[in-house]
Amino acid sequence: MTVSILSFDLDDTVWDPRPALIAADTAQWKFLAIQFPALAEHFTKDRVMGCRKHVIDSSPLIVGDVTALRIEVMRQLLLSLGVGTDVALEVANDAFAAFMARRNDVILFPDAQEVLSQLATQFTLIAITNGNADVHKTSLGPFFRSAFRADEVGSAKPEAKIFEVAMRSVDCLPSEIIHIGDSIETDVNGALNAGITPVWFNPEGKENGLGVNEVRSLTELPAVIARLNV
Repeated sequence: MTVSILSFDLDDTVWDPRPALIAADTAQWKFLAIQFPALAEHFTKDRVMGCRKHVIDSSPLIVGDVTALRIEVMRQLLLSLGVGTDVALEVANDAFAAFMARRNDVILFPDAQEVLSQLATQFTLIAITNGNADVHKTSLGPFFRSAFRADEVGSAKPEAKIFEVAMRSVDCLPSEIIHIGDSIETDVNGALNAGITPVWFNPEGKENGLGVNEVRSLTELPAVIARLNV
């Protein structure tokens, strides 16, 4: 079966998310401090981490939904500081909007634009991500037909479900898709769970214990995909 679909992870595969995450996190806490100046001194790392632990202990599966987790941690923080239930939820959602306003300011890896532009002329590109960045709000957006985010699908890699949702959407079989990502745990194992061929993006040259196909640079992708697509 000929491969027609290339699925990409986003964070740490085609771009560096850290500058955007730092800016987004700063925007979130600035918003909260403006809304509650009298409480701002209590928005400490220890208190936030305590709320995060409480949220995860209460609902372990929320870890797979970074959007729900972030909003719920803020809600719990505000509740712990005496903010009313309705206000806490409303403000947490508004603070998350401030976060998302900066979340897509990602730094592309040097070869991402060129390589994806080339591949998009030969394959349909989709994104499958556990993150909450919107690829269509970045300069890579025009190359992608669809994007499947864990927080929207209700399933996170390495679960097979998010891959299955994507395959149904683009009407393809597992043999017709290759998934590229930087994480052995979520991308490689997730693809294998769904019966999809993975290509591990391994720029640091870590040990390939699973013996899966890998690339050290995005520029190696076209040749590897051509070799697999026989």
